[in-house]
Amino acid sequence: MKKKYLILLFTILLLLLAILYISKQNKNSLIYSFYHWENSYNIKENKEKLYIKVLDIDYSNKLEIIKTRFNVKPPKNFIPVIYITNKTMKTVKANKLVLKVLKALDSYTFTYDELQIDCDWSLNSKANYFKFLKLLKTNLNKKLSATIRLHQIKYYKKTGVPSVDYGLLMYYNMSYIGDYNTKNSILDNTIAKKYQYNFDKYPLKLKLALPLYSQAVQFRYKKPLDIFEGTVQTDFDEKFEKLKNGYFKVLQSHYFKGRYVYEGDIFRFEDSKKQDLKIALEDFFKISNNRFDEVVFYTIKYKNKYDLQKLLKGI
Repeated sequence: MKKKYLILLFTILLLLLAILYISKQNKNSLIYSFYHWENSYNIKENKEKLYIKVLDIDYSNKLEIIKTRFNVKPPKNFIPVIYITNKTMKTVKANKLVLKVLKALDSYTFTYDELQIDCDWSLNSKANYFKFLKLLKTNLNKKLSATIRLHQIKYYKKTGVPSVDYGLLMYYNMSYIGDYNTKNSILDNTIAKKYQYNFDKYPLKLKLALPLYSQAVQFRYKKPLDIFEGTVQTDFDEKFEKLKNGYFKVLQSHYFKGRYVYEGDIFRFEDSKKQDLKIALEDFFKISNNRFDEVVFYTIKYKNKYDLQKLLKGI
């Protein structure tokens, strides 16, 4: 009896070691790529896989489409991305929008095998957006992907699942940036954990997108005024008073990053910290089995912020 118990214990131990080994191998086989989110493309030498925003679509009094200017030829096998506001999807009919998008894409000289759509759809725009994706897929006859938010997985029965080839989970911007009391609107793993449900049921295979950028949010009387992307904490060493964690008060009116700020304004500095990125990566691996071994970082401007190979290996 004792011998059988030891054999069983040994078998369980081997199984656990095998699981740990496979998990480690999966992490080590991860590849990374980048978003390019500028309105002009100027990178002369690039070896990275890129997801390049090519169209920026919004609706104010009319449909507005901003095309990315390619001053330099884009790399081969890049994936063009179209950003569409939810207001556009609530206002413009799917068939009309598809025609506009196809015309804009046809004006480019580059070739592509896959297209990605970035739209944070709502319940009011869901039907039109999903119709748009189906029409676009039919007309292009190419691989089509769509960005997905955490809440769209937790509540997927309500929000719906787009008819695309795969989803790219945007694991950032998960809390309201305009709330004065928000801790970190870029990446807050405490908030993210509240949405880590239904990954085992979600039908789309997922890639993961993580942030690399930092920013400062300007407040006046606790009302949001402006966002300064690319700031670093040392930008607040002069003419600012450090308050609680991440908050700084303007001591005298001056130009900050080319914009005039007033005495008494409050800035909240937010960053995508290495430790937070590690936690986000580990959490995603725990909850998602139906995934690709690719992480897309936003954006390539900050590619040298961390050693990304070490980060993905968990070192």
